[in-house]
Amino acid sequence: MPDNRMRIAYVHDSPLYESLETNFRNPSHLYKLGFTDVVISDQMSGCLYEITPNLIAKVDEAIDSGLGVWLMDDLFTLPIESDAGCPGKEETWSLTAQAIRDVIESVPQIRGMVFRYGETFESSNSGLKRVNLLDCNCIDCSSINGIDRRRKVVDLLEKIVCREGGKRCILRMWDLSDDGIHANRLLQSKVLSKWGGDPRFFVSVKHTLTDYWRHQPWNPTISEDGPPRLIEFQCEREYEFIGMLPNWQGPEWSQGPIECGERGRTGLANIRPKDWAGSWILPLGGGWSNRHAKSELWADMNLHAALALTSDPNRDAGEILAEWLSLNRFPEESHGLIEKSPELILRLRYLEVWQLIANQHWMPSENWFRDDNFVPGACAKIANSVVENGMSDLLLSERALATSMARSHLLMAEKLPDFEHGEFVIDSYRWALRFAEWTEETWTQLIAKAPLNRAQCKTLLLHRLADDPLPPLSVMD
Repeated sequence: MPDNRMRIAYVHDSPLYESLETNFRNPSHLYKLGFTDVVISDQMSGCLYEITPNLIAKVDEAIDSGLGVWLMDDLFTLPIESDAGCPGKEETWSLTAQAIRDVIESVPQIRGMVFRYGETFESSNSGLKRVNLLDCNCIDCSSINGIDRRRKVVDLLEKIVCREGGKRCILRMWDLSDDGIHANRLLQSKVLSKWGGDPRFFVSVKHTLTDYWRHQPWNPTISEDGPPRLIEFQCEREYEFIGMLPNWQGPEWSQGPIECGERGRTGLANIRPKDWAGSWILPLGGGWSNRHAKSELWADMNLHAALALTSDPNRDAGEILAEWLSLNRFPEESHGLIEKSPELILRLRYLEVWQLIANQHWMPSENWFRDDNFVPGACAKIANSVVENGMSDLLLSERALATSMARSHLLMAEKLPDFEHGEFVIDSYRWALRFAEWTEETWTQLIAKAPLNRAQCKTLLLHRLADDPLPPLSVMD
């Protein structure tokens, strides 16, 4: 039986920095890797009211390379001079519908369009504004609840993009809180009940319950009834060192997260959409930092896994890793080391003691470290809570264990035979040990000085970095 599942590539730029320069934007390279589709515009550049000759040229280049092309934007994207933006005003919906029609008329060669809501970024075009349809609570929309607003989006997109425009449409579920519909089966079912049955309308959800970090169960909506469904995978996890360290995702994607007690019970091998349209894969990007990794190697490793598991969700993750290592001429001895990388990331980035205290999914480890920043308010909160609960020794023993594990992995990396990527691999593990040692000492000082407020914690972190720099890390303002 032929595999018709889509494999959509999307490089997610940071809102704070220039667009990423990467070979993962090269349509010929993406096609050779096994992608079927690519997203050309995103929520930063947009496509509504933004069809330029340069964009059309990129669309045609991707199509000529054999890829289907998607254009993406946020709802609502509107002319800045209009009074529209309230979901209770018909003008908001009519302007949006016409803008979509204009895109399809301007670039009829695209395969489809992608829309998000629940998070908005300022447009690069000063003549446009972006408005979150869930934020307005004026008198015109006070009677329209969140479910009805979302239902109207489903109705609009299916009608305008699919039935009128004859194109495919993806609605990306993108809630930023634990009470949204991304992983809430009941709410999502109520919203998607508005779907009229057009097979060209899709929804896309992350494989995680909330965001791309550990201690996240498999998204419970993945197997729900309704429109054909895509699953999203991030190859460089933004909260987990953004590609600077090996972070093998194959076992989690295949068999589910072991730290949630799901290994062998979830993952693609065990729970998939009833109508699985394919995978939305982020080779690079996500988060708010600049890019720091000197190579795309670790991203490519996880990209290989996402593509392989989309083709065959029952493939063994170890076999996939061995295949990728062979393709990249890694020595055989490296397999066991790279296979252990998820455990190292779990030790470096997350705090089991805090999991016991807080017992929450939305922000594991209170986000004490994210992207390339230490977060002083979170660090202070954790240190104070740990001391109050009499768990200081447990936290410090955790950090000592992380250092010991990082040192052990570095020793293994240094014993590998010489190979093409050897220097980058060893540098990755050296940085992991450096981070472990630095944070072990930092937590020792934070615990000793607790209770702390945010300002005191920020001062301590700044002094630590001034006395003992840990590039590229800094302290969040």
